[in-house]
Amino acid sequence: MRVRTGIVALCVLLAGCSGGGGQSGESATDTATSTGHSRGASPAPTTGAEGDRFPSTTDPLPSDLTRDLRRVLDRHEELEASVSVVPVGGDEPRTVGEAPTLVAWSTIKVPLALAIERAGLGEKAAADVEAAITASDNEAAADLWERLGSGRKASDATEAQLRRGGDTRTEVPPEVTAPGFSPFGQSRWRLADQATFTASLPCLAGSTTVTSAMSRVLPGQSWGLGTIEGARFKGGWGPTPEGYVVRQLGIVPGTKGDTAIALQVRGGDHAADTAVADELAVVLREHSGQLPTGSC
Repeated sequence: MRVRTGIVALCVLLAGCSGGGGQSGESATDTATSTGHSRGASPAPTTGAEGDRFPSTTDPLPSDLTRDLRRVLDRHEELEASVSVVPVGGDEPRTVGEAPTLVAWSTIKVPLALAIERAGLGEKAAADVEAAITASDNEAAADLWERLGSGRKASDATEAQLRRGGDTRTEVPPEVTAPGFSPFGQSRWRLADQATFTASLPCLAGSTTVTSAMSRVLPGQSWGLGTIEGARFKGGWGPTPEGYVVRQLGIVPGTKGDTAIALQVRGGDHAADTAVADELAVVLREHSGQLPTGSC
C-alpha cells in the first residue's frame, strides 16, 4: 500500500504527529487524514496476526451477531476492520474480520500505566496515569516511561504486565524505532492478544486505578466502545505507511458478567476509521445479550 504523503506532511506541521502511542500531538481533535485504502475481507476462520490462525473456538459467536458485524465490514470493504471478543476472566478469542498485526499507538498506555502501579509508583505518578489514560496525554505517558527507567527497564516492566495478562508474545521496543514517535507506541500488538490481555486486566492486582481511569476518557475520544454505556476503554490512533490506524480496547458490562473487546480499523482517515468503530459498537450494543461474558 502506498505511503500516505498527505499524512506525512500534516505530521510535520504538527511537530511529530499524533499517533496514539505516546507521540506528540495526539488529542481528541486529531484528524490527520489519509487518502489510500486497503481492502478488508473474508469471513471464514478466526484470524489473528498476519500469517497466524488461532484455533477455532468450540463456542463461536452467535451467527446473527457475526452476520451483523460482517455487514459493517462489507459496507466498508475499502478498509480493513476487525473485532476480537473474549469474556472477562479469559477464553479463546473470537475474531471477526481480517486482523493484520498493527502498531499499538496509545492502547499500549494501559499496560504502561499498570507497570507504574506494579512498581509502587502509582501514588507519585497518579496525575500522569490519569492524563495518559483519560486524555491520551503523550507527555504524561513519556513521564511514566521515564519513571520506569526508560529503555530496556521500562520495556521489560511493560512487557511483564502483558505477560501477566496472558499475552505471551507482544514485545515493547526499548528504544525509538520510528523517528518522531515513542518507542512504546510502536509496539506491534496482535488484535487477539490485545483482547486476551484486556480480558485479564480487571482481574490483575493493581489494575483498579487503571480501569477506573478508563471509565473517564474524554468525550472527544469516546467513539467506538466509548458509545456503550458503562464501558471502560482506551483508544489509539495514528498514521502508518500502510494507512491510518485506529485501535481500541475495552471492557463492556453485561447482565451476567463483562466482555473484553478489541477492535481496529485501517485505511481511511481519523474520521472515517472512528465512524466504522462507531458502527461496530452499534452492533455490539444491539447484540449485548449474546456477547460471551465472564468475571474474575
